[in-house]
Amino acid sequence: MSSKKFTRWIDKNNYKTCLRITQKYYITKEQGVKVKIFKKAFLILFTKRIFFILISLFRFNKNPYPKYFREKAPKKFLKRLLGLYKFQVENLLPEHPILKPIVFPIETVPLVSIIIAVHNHLDYTYNCLLSILNHTQGIKYEIIVVNDCSSDDTSIFMKEKAHNIVFLENIKNMGFLRSCNKASEVARGKYILFLNNDTQVRPAWLNHMLSVFQNDASTGLVGCKLIYPYGLLQEAGGLVNYLGEPANYGRFDDPNLSKYNYLRQTDYCSGAAVMLSKADFESIGRFDDDFAPAYYEDTDLCFSIRHKLNKKVYYQPLAEIVHFEGVSSGKTIKKGTVKEYQLINSKKFLDKWTLVFKTFPNTIQASSVADKFNYSQTLLFIDSCLPEYDKASGYTRVYELLKIFRDLKYNIIFLPHDRQKTHPYFEKLTNLGIRLIYPLFPFQNPLDELKEIVPNINIAWVSRPELNEIYSPFLKANRQIKWVYDTVDLHFIREERGLKLANNLKTDALEKVNQTKQKEVNLSKEADITIAITDVEREILEKNGARKVVMIPNIHSPYVGTDKTFNDRNGICFIGGYQHAPNVDAVVWLVKEIMPLVWHKYPDIKLTLLGSNPPESVQNLQSPKVIVPGYLKDVSEYFLDSRIFVAPLRYGAGMKGKIGQSLEFKLPLITTNVGAEGMNLKHNYNALIANTTEEFAQGIIHLYEDKNLWELISSNSFSAIREYSPEYVGDKLKKLFL
Repeated sequence: MSSKKFTRWIDKNNYKTCLRITQKYYITKEQGVKVKIFKKAFLILFTKRIFFILISLFRFNKNPYPKYFREKAPKKFLKRLLGLYKFQVENLLPEHPILKPIVFPIETVPLVSIIIAVHNHLDYTYNCLLSILNHTQGIKYEIIVVNDCSSDDTSIFMKEKAHNIVFLENIKNMGFLRSCNKASEVARGKYILFLNNDTQVRPAWLNHMLSVFQNDASTGLVGCKLIYPYGLLQEAGGLVNYLGEPANYGRFDDPNLSKYNYLRQTDYCSGAAVMLSKADFESIGRFDDDFAPAYYEDTDLCFSIRHKLNKKVYYQPLAEIVHFEGVSSGKTIKKGTVKEYQLINSKKFLDKWTLVFKTFPNTIQASSVADKFNYSQTLLFIDSCLPEYDKASGYTRVYELLKIFRDLKYNIIFLPHDRQKTHPYFEKLTNLGIRLIYPLFPFQNPLDELKEIVPNINIAWVSRPELNEIYSPFLKANRQIKWVYDTVDLHFIREERGLKLANNLKTDALEKVNQTKQKEVNLSKEADITIAITDVEREILEKNGARKVVMIPNIHSPYVGTDKTFNDRNGICFIGGYQHAPNVDAVVWLVKEIMPLVWHKYPDIKLTLLGSNPPESVQNLQSPKVIVPGYLKDVSEYFLDSRIFVAPLRYGAGMKGKIGQSLEFKLPLITTNVGAEGMNLKHNYNALIANTTEEFAQGIIHLYEDKNLWELISSNSFSAIREYSPEYVGDKLKKLFL
């Protein structure tokens, strides 16, 4: 066994053993039963766990578990040693906090009203409030606490130490449901968020909940990912099957599994943390009083949102909340307690929504019940990393393609080959409802999870030749999946042009280009469909015997906003990701050879070299006349303020996103034949095209000073990108996979 396979085997089995230990231990505790750790089943699992720790000492690479041996407290050390801390939630507030004053911000017009109904358990309430204060930024909110006749010091603390909250006290015990309804009447926010007091919210929780409403106007209610304090999943949305039986999806499973980590519709979300608009809450008559004092009011609320208001109920995995379940009402049903209403109200719920249940799929399997809101077709998308759409045009194209496929009603599974959760792109894709595949333990083979979901995959869209080579055995072994090879661009053309520019025609260099060409051609013969980014490259592949080639270009949408006139603009700009060698070559040529000729006539013209990851060779080009700002999240002001755009590309392949970006803004441009390739550009109509140093410099001068030419090219810019709109490409993709 190779060292890599050996360490992967250790990590996989250690992960599975720890998960089973944690599940078995805490499921028993949640049932109110004493855990007998010396029973045979536990001892076998503990023995396995110790075995994997011991052999980890002899692994071939860095041991990923050093923290296991740094625990000083004996009880915690033992739990960590036995695997019970494998899924531990980090940075939880202490169980018995020191009750210091809490001061919330004053908001005259809050966007969200957070309603917390409490009955005793001040320590939990305090931690809940403190977690909100610590982890809620950039959103105007108010806190409304309803004290439902607590017998502890809740009332004293709220009046004396909880500042800038709305505090309501019930004269007699009203129960959770009626307390929440009462609080909603005084809520001033556009949105109401019901939150249990036995929770601790995690960073950016409220931002993620709000984003769902902002991204989808048909959103009715949003719930969170609920996690137990020991780290296992409590709920990834609630399910109801055709028998009317509710269940917490994913209960006691690993919360990091991909199936629990994408934005999706669900039947209901537990009332421990749900948000909806105040207008919708009032329009359905608030919580149905028939479910008082508690239980099933949240499930009923979600069904009313979906089946009365025809709005969506979403589970938002990015909004994480730790829920200490059962603090107020216990965990087991006992006669004469509030918990008894869980059984009583289940019958009421069943009677109320019987006709709806009859429309559900005839299955009780959790995964099938959860899938009822999914689409019929599933697309697997594989690329080198998450699409950093604001850093490189190739990734902009990927991001736009993903959005188009979602609009075409595809379920999307995305596998970033580098396995990195790069922010904010991870959150962006999750909020699009895209399921992201990530390792659950160090060195996990990405194919492990893919093998489990193979039956659901209809299409595999794999970018770049090197990734198609890696995943081709998997795709060949599953021929029922339609294999789409996205070239991104033909690498051998770029390599060949680079050699010619460098005047490097040595046999070994040319042989390397030929190997790249053969690899790309062979893949185009094996894949069901090959995607070329320009018609030029499509024709090259077809001449070399490709199986089926379709041209899917970059995607561009015209800028909508106020344009500046010729006289209101000045300066020149370029943009490109500098990890791409042709862009580095372009700006070096521009600054060292082309611009000196321009500056000879117009010495005050400023040149801005936009783009991410500028290497030292580009940074060294900075001067009073040359600005290299590095990565900028938003570059629109440069395209709106500059007078012309330049793209002096001497080699490369495929379609150039920078050209499309300037056309989006109707910013007149000058480029080369290489830059213009595949872009529907016509010289002196929607662009200037020049290929020598002198021609390029003269083109810049001409376009910079000739207002009539500038206005002509600007007015014709949109004609070049008409065929690259999301609508046009969407129609093409729809026909491709009919």
